[in-house]
Amino acid sequence: MLIIGADDVRPRLDLGEKIRELCEALLQDEGVQGARDRIENFLNNPEATRGYAKLANMNEALNQKQTSGEEITEEEGEAFEQLRSEVMSNPAVQEFAEARGTLQDIEGAIMAYVSRTFELGRVPSESDCAPRGGGGSCGSGCGCD
Repeated sequence: MLIIGADDVRPRLDLGEKIRELCEALLQDEGVQGARDRIENFLNNPEATRGYAKLANMNEALNQKQTSGEEITEEEGEAFEQLRSEVMSNPAVQEFAEARGTLQDIEGAIMAYVSRTFELGRVPSESDCAPRGGGGSCGSGCGCD
């Protein structure tokens, strides 16, 4: 059981049940389930996962090279872009990337509402978590950008 409040002086708040309810609602959501299904399809596709892993490894190697102050050669850049184009043309990889984005957007929205609740001291309205000034995020760490 998740308990917030370390001693008898402060009120103790049991969030465990509410967190479980949120998790259950997320699992029942058609958008979440669809995203999970697309991710599972990707994970069960050896060609897609191999290509994606190869792309991720090459990206990491080039980032490390650049971070250490070395120049990325034109050939390396071209090889990366060629591999990226090949990998991202696979429908399973495309669906995986979209599904991952969907789940990250949902997580960001949840975090934005929780953060704004702490900041405002009340349940935020939708406009409280909407981007301000016609774009961007509502603040540092909000997750709504």
